[in-house]
Amino acid sequence: MEVTYKFLTTEEIHSPEYVELQNKIHGKNGYASRLKRMEHYTSMGDFRVIVAIINGKMVGQASAYKVKAVIEGKEQPFYWGCDTFLLPESRGHGVGKYLQNELHKACPNFSSAWYSPINGIIKKKCGGTDLIDLKFTYYPVSNFCGLMWQLASAKLFKKRLTVKVQMPFLYYNLNRWFQKNKLKGYEVREIPYSELNERVAEFMESSLKGYDFHIKRDLEYLRWAYKWKEGQYQMLAFMRNDKIEAIVAFSKPHDATHVIARFRGISILDLVISPESKLTTKDVLMYVIQYHKEHHESIEGIITFEQMNYFPRFVYPRPSVPLLSTYGKKLRKGYVSFIDQDMDQL
Repeated sequence: MEVTYKFLTTEEIHSPEYVELQNKIHGKNGYASRLKRMEHYTSMGDFRVIVAIINGKMVGQASAYKVKAVIEGKEQPFYWGCDTFLLPESRGHGVGKYLQNELHKACPNFSSAWYSPINGIIKKKCGGTDLIDLKFTYYPVSNFCGLMWQLASAKLFKKRLTVKVQMPFLYYNLNRWFQKNKLKGYEVREIPYSELNERVAEFMESSLKGYDFHIKRDLEYLRWAYKWKEGQYQMLAFMRNDKIEAIVAFSKPHDATHVIARFRGISILDLVISPESKLTTKDVLMYVIQYHKEHHESIEGIITFEQMNYFPRFVYPRPSVPLLSTYGKKLRKGYVSFIDQDMDQL
């Protein structure tokens, strides 16, 4: 068996051989659907695809795209790993590890979340180490027991069972009883994509300076990241005396997944609060739920990385999952949101 590896040029991404590989992995129109994602990644400036070739046939790929990160106060290139897959018949020969290893060597600060044990083990063998801890957290609005039953039934019976145990905004109302309303005196403004500007970018970037790690939120990045989701999200600014104190962006209600449980809910794409503000993440989260209540939109829950004093909640995995990186050092305080790597697909 002859195995070779190759980084593709822009022209080769459109080659018949690569189209055939994508369609084999993702279905009849797989290439067309994945091409949109690749064009999005490429528009940021540096998108790399490496393929494995066995006996002259492409059998798998790994890829990464470049953004800018601020790590320990210094701006640095940062590569997110994405879209790694192999044809079933090519597995078990070390091909996936080799593909990942090449990206680890070629891409500064190559990183990705530990989505599965196999994925994480391969990345660690290639030199990835823990950068920050991530906590995928589900906050119920009207459904908690039903979601927990889905998880329990999958483990006990090897089959995900659903049950209707929803009371509209039950958990929101319970938490509101113990939550002081700090939003009096604030104006909440919607920020459509067309109004993303330097003021928004400067607020977000300056508010994140206290973190050891974050993806740099300059205007170029915000327009790039939110263009991909234009029409599928809402962004709100919390203002007092014409000064921004917090910004939150969240997806429109959709059929989401937390672990393997399915629910109708939203993902928090960004949640940034000024260090000088007295607002908390829970204040903002409660307003987001209220926003849907006022718009007569039923949601079962919210998924986010943010940790707050909201009861109940479900964190997976416990206690956290690492963001693996070749940076080579674990950091104490990092900010990652679902907008940073399409992680709301999970």
